[in-house]
Amino acid sequence: MTEDVGRQPDHPSAGESVTNIRTQRDIVFAHARIAYNKGQGPMQVVARKLDAYLPAVPARTPSPALVLAHGGVFHRGSKESDVFSDGSGTTTAIAEYCRRFAVLGWPSFSVQYRLAQMDPEASREPALTRPGEVPMSRVSFVRAEMGLPPIEPSDMARFMEAGFDDVTEAVRFIKAHHGDYDIDPGCIVLGGWSAGGRCASYAAYGKRIGVAGVFSISGPLMPADATAYLARWHDLPLPPLLMISGERDLDYVCTFVPEVERQFRAAGRQVERAQVPGATHFYSSESQTRDGRTVFEVIRDSITVWVGQPPEPGRANQRLTA
Repeated sequence: MTEDVGRQPDHPSAGESVTNIRTQRDIVFAHARIAYNKGQGPMQVVARKLDAYLPAVPARTPSPALVLAHGGVFHRGSKESDVFSDGSGTTTAIAEYCRRFAVLGWPSFSVQYRLAQMDPEASREPALTRPGEVPMSRVSFVRAEMGLPPIEPSDMARFMEAGFDDVTEAVRFIKAHHGDYDIDPGCIVLGGWSAGGRCASYAAYGKRIGVAGVFSISGPLMPADATAYLARWHDLPLPPLLMISGERDLDYVCTFVPEVERQFRAAGRQVERAQVPGATHFYSSESQTRDGRTVFEVIRDSITVWVGQPPEPGRANQRLTA
């Protein structure tokens, strides 16, 4: 694990200042198996790691925190960078979301999960209820772009489940070590973009890891899974859900998001939806949603309600002392 103290690299948005935060990199949160080879192995054990973005000054009392997962169709991207563009828009890296939330006084963690090329072991507790129906349109495009052969939905489902498992384990790790980071374990928010948003959603609702809220940026649950989870946990608490998507997002995102919202509302569960006008799957944290707020502001405002505590940017404004 390495640690450094750095300054915000990007231009701050209105109301933010360029401030110091602490970062701790490559924290091992779990070990998992890869090289599945259709169950024949021989499998290898690899360390799962995350990066911590922390306010420069520890909180006087335990604070809310975020655990975020990167995008990349479960094939690419990393905890350090998942910036992608389609020529009309460019995403903001999950690591940058972590930095900006740390500036607001909320410790944030960027998680690296196993990718498809690692050939992860099949999950022992799968969350997908219809693995043969996972969307493949974006997967097929990306694999062709990367020079990889086509795969079956069942293979893709296994890759997705590995991501769900790893993000779930990351939350467990942060809860178990909450004292090391001055975190309130009851106020952890889970989120991510695209594949990372799906990891967050499935960890929270499929595996019911227990978090204060979930935000998914263009990475929704499959409606069939939402139906199953809402029925399975009908008499138990579930975290509020915020879904953000582009008006011209991926085909399945445009279909799934409004349907999942409808199901959550019908079940009496707390759900919000925000849309970025004209955007595809690729838009930044500073893109404006239909109500005039940026994507980042929508997420920040929802988290503030979920955790019942406003941001504390003053903590990050102070320099570390030796």
